[in-house]
Amino acid sequence: MNRHQKQPHFNVRNPAYRQAFQRLDAALEENTPSDNYEKIRLMRQAIFADVDELRKSGRIKIPR
Repeated sequence: MNRHQKQPHFNVRNPAYRQAFQRLDAALEENTPSDNYEKIRLMRQAIFADVDELRKSGRIKIPR
């Protein structure tokens, strides 16, 4: 096998694909619940629970 063998380059120039993907993105945005704020808050709570406890106890001070 040649080390400098070119990989196949897929260049789709058909505008119908672009329009189809735009419609798909719009449909996903409308129909997918995206309440990530709550998920992120719960993840942060779980991951940094020990840091929050240390901060409340006054043993460490985390600069802002």
